[in-house]
Amino acid sequence: MLKIDCHFHVNFNNINSGNIIEYLDRQKIEKCWLLTWEEKNPRIPSLYKHLSVDSVLETYQKYPDRIIPFYAPDPYSKDTDKILSEYMKKGIKGCGELKVNYRWDSPEINNYLDKVSELGLPVLFHMERERYHYIRNGTSLKERLIEMFFKTKLINNNVKNFAYERLKYQSSIKNGLIKFPGYLSDILNLEQQLIQHPYIKFIAHGPSFWENIEEVDLFRPMFQSSKLKFPNGRIKKWGIINQLLQKHDNLYCDISGTSGYNAFTRDKEKTTEFIDMHHSKIIFGTDNTNYPYYDMLKSFNLSKDKLSNIYFNNANKIIAS
Repeated sequence: MLKIDCHFHVNFNNINSGNIIEYLDRQKIEKCWLLTWEEKNPRIPSLYKHLSVDSVLETYQKYPDRIIPFYAPDPYSKDTDKILSEYMKKGIKGCGELKVNYRWDSPEINNYLDKVSELGLPVLFHMERERYHYIRNGTSLKERLIEMFFKTKLINNNVKNFAYERLKYQSSIKNGLIKFPGYLSDILNLEQQLIQHPYIKFIAHGPSFWENIEEVDLFRPMFQSSKLKFPNGRIKKWGIINQLLQKHDNLYCDISGTSGYNAFTRDKEKTTEFIDMHHSKIIFGTDNTNYPYYDMLKSFNLSKDKLSNIYFNNANKIIAS
């Protein structure tokens, strides 16, 4: 069965232009969408990894039959339409990965999408919820221990939140807390962009998209942890993304990364229903991770047509359209 990995990076997680084809062959992947990440002024620089368009194009030029290049210039840049037009001449087929500290309702994003729509490009975007992030100001033992506490994966986020609430007024914590604004996290405003830009094919990805496979409180307060939280357990009631996928022909979803894999493995019965409803909107991707996606998708006992949609047809249709 033909496969397109719609979410992949070069010079990320041990994949570079020298071994990418070996990886694709080993995974029996026909082609991949190679994505950038560009932020001119990241709110927290330590959370950002620049993934350049030059590296994407260099890899594309070496393997034009296997690589589908994407580029998402930062909306902060001037003349993004001219930038994208120039890179389209060099082979760029889509805008992605759009992963920036803006909201969907910001004028910068609206103007950006106006330009992308005029150029006829699809947009693959990352959504991540706002949170407080701790960065120590000094080198004292106390500050280093606090930093380790908030960064470790071995401590449950509920414990971290409890500790934060008890200690937040102590200067050692208070002075190091930075508000991370998230990436395009205002999901209620996503719908307006879907309506306002009907000719853009939007491909959704990331924690703040996939947590909404289940109904959640969209107005809950910012969480107090430097680490992302991924929901678990049975899906009791469908969330907003189910409605958005049903209502808007121009919205698709990318199952890559921890967030996508987590959403698809937390409740097999409900995920099977989700796939039945949206198999023409779901797109396979990995985000350079090693999760057992093939085994996961195989476990749902999907028809060949549904699997073909997820692995190849939907992504191929977006770029071909």
